[in-house]
Amino acid sequence: MPIVSIQRVVSSTTTTVTAIDRATAVSNLLAGTPPNVVNVGNSGPWPEIVKYTNDNNTAFAGTPDPQIIWSQASPLSGESRGFAAQSVVIPLSVGIINNFLISLAVFADNAHLSRIQVVNDVGVFLVPQPTGLDVDLLDGPMNVFTMEPPPFSWQRVRYYTIPVSLGLISVPTSVRLIFSFTVANYIQPDAGNNPAGLAFIADIYSDFSITP
Repeated sequence: MPIVSIQRVVSSTTTTVTAIDRATAVSNLLAGTPPNVVNVGNSGPWPEIVKYTNDNNTAFAGTPDPQIIWSQASPLSGESRGFAAQSVVIPLSVGIINNFLISLAVFADNAHLSRIQVVNDVGVFLVPQPTGLDVDLLDGPMNVFTMEPPPFSWQRVRYYTIPVSLGLISVPTSVRLIFSFTVANYIQPDAGNNPAGLAFIADIYSDFSITP
C-alpha cells in the first residue's frame, strides 16, 4: 500500500508543554495540561528549522515552521527544562501490519536529549516499546556547569529517522506518539546574556501492509 502522510508536529505555543523535567512534562501532557511555552524567537545567531520557499509536500507544507520556545521569556542561566508534545490519535486496524516512519530534527541551546515513545488509546505507554523508540538521543553533556569549546552544540541541528513497526494487532485500537526533550542551558560567565531555546519538527508517515 502507498505511504500515507500522518502529521507534522512542530514546537510551538499551541503544541508543547514544559515542566521542571522531561518526565513531568510528559506526565502533564498526558494529563491534559494545555501548552504553556513561550515563543522566544531567535535570540542570537541560532540556526532555524524552516521549509524551502517552494515546499511541494502538499500534506505538510501548510504546517507552520517550528517556533523557538522556552518556559519563560527570560531564560535563567544554568536552567534545565523538560518539554513534551504529542501526535494526533492514530487509529490501527485489525489484519494490518502497522508500520511507520518518523523523521525528527531538533535545535537547542545549549544541549538536549530527545525521546520518542508510544502510548495507547488511554494514554498508557506500550510495553514493550517498539524497537528503536524509548531511547535517549543525546546531543551533548547535560550538566549545566559544562564549559563547551567551539563548535558549540547550539550550532548544530540534530536529525533522526527511524522506521517503527507496531506489528499485527487483533483488536482495533489507536496510539499517539510522544516527543519529549530535556534541554540544558549552560551557565555562562556573562549570565546577563544567556539565551536558551528549543525547536523541533517531527514528520510521521505510515505504511499499512496487508498480511499475506
